[in-house]
Amino acid sequence: MLQTQSIIQNNGHWIVLGIVIALGLSVAFYLYSLDKYSLLYFGDSVSHMLGARKLVDWSENPGFAQIGTVWLPLPHLLLMPFTLVDPLFTTGFAGVAVSLPSLAITSALLYKMIRTHLVSGLSYIAFAGALLYALNPNTLYLGLTAMTEAPFMLFFVGSAYFFQKWYTNLEHLRSIGLCSIFLVLATLCRYEGWILPLFLASFAIVVLAKSNFDGRKKVFGILLALASLSGIIFWIGYNAIQYGDPLEFANAQYYSASSQALNRDIRQTLFLQPANVMTVYGITAYTMYGPMLLSAALGGYILHWRTEGHNKRKMLYVFLALAPLFTIASLLIGIGEMNLWFNSRFLILLLPLIIMLTAVLLQNLPNKIKKNRSSVAAVISVLFLFQTSMIAFDRVPTYLDAKGGFLYNVNPFAVQTGEELNSIYDNGTV
Repeated sequence: MLQTQSIIQNNGHWIVLGIVIALGLSVAFYLYSLDKYSLLYFGDSVSHMLGARKLVDWSENPGFAQIGTVWLPLPHLLLMPFTLVDPLFTTGFAGVAVSLPSLAITSALLYKMIRTHLVSGLSYIAFAGALLYALNPNTLYLGLTAMTEAPFMLFFVGSAYFFQKWYTNLEHLRSIGLCSIFLVLATLCRYEGWILPLFLASFAIVVLAKSNFDGRKKVFGILLALASLSGIIFWIGYNAIQYGDPLEFANAQYYSASSQALNRDIRQTLFLQPANVMTVYGITAYTMYGPMLLSAALGGYILHWRTEGHNKRKMLYVFLALAPLFTIASLLIGIGEMNLWFNSRFLILLLPLIIMLTAVLLQNLPNKIKKNRSSVAAVISVLFLFQTSMIAFDRVPTYLDAKGGFLYNVNPFAVQTGEELNSIYDNGTV
């Protein structure tokens, strides 16, 4: 029995990885059997796959120029080899090939983070946390599409994992180097990641300057942290060279997020209105995660201050909170949009922080509960209850947002037109 427990604890992240991959594939094929377009409901997912394929398969001007300016390049580069396989491209499974492994690895990293995050390092808490993330229907659906959230979350959580390892042992400069690598990748996936290298570089300069390391080690550590900015520098430089404007990605008329926000009514209800922003954000969080999980996270935050190691943990919480705070700021200054289900996927950025705080609560359950397996199982089951109810009552916000956009598109005949063109396609001739 003890040997089995030891094997599970030592290989828990691999078990999580296998569970998520197996379940994700099952759900992907199930959704596809219900509707062959179910993995293509997000209009942006189709655009991402098309943009990725155009890097190679485009008659006019294939190559890196097809990357464009508004969307960051890494998701398209990851998708590109899979979009060249026609069955994967036309069904949306090219997105599954990128996003599902990203989701699985993210979950495994959360498992490892929780194991090292908690004083006790209880494996069942780590399993619960990892699966609460992966099996949330909103996260799972995004992990089956060609959207950019799943790859970004992989690099975001990966950077947090190595930030945690470095901050608990400042001499371990390899960890800050790996954190920087993950941040470079994150900043080339989504703009919410751009605040993270700024934080890491500033934080590392302050912490290492105060340390008793020798001068060369301090400089090396700071340089490793500053390297996390290279993704941002690359993208600004690319825009300057390609378009003559280093901020073209933010200024592009009709295509940039700020330009699109200006032409829609949602901005008027959020721009410089913090109460409205927090109301929309809070209600959306409630519909995605439910009262029990949010309450557990709040309880974990309160208990965090009463438990050993809170000074080390609080910096991890700050790190995990930065991307969600960036989203809130973008809504407030008028360059982002959200209206409950619409763009509810932005709330995925908040989930790792919720999971880590919930793990603190589970660790600090009364001993009477922790020593009774049935009681522990009951508490954890309650946390999964809301997720189950979302599926049972067909109330998964990210899925409904995508499906609504697909069914009520401004061009309702786009699918029929595409199907008709496909029926007469003959290897490039009509």
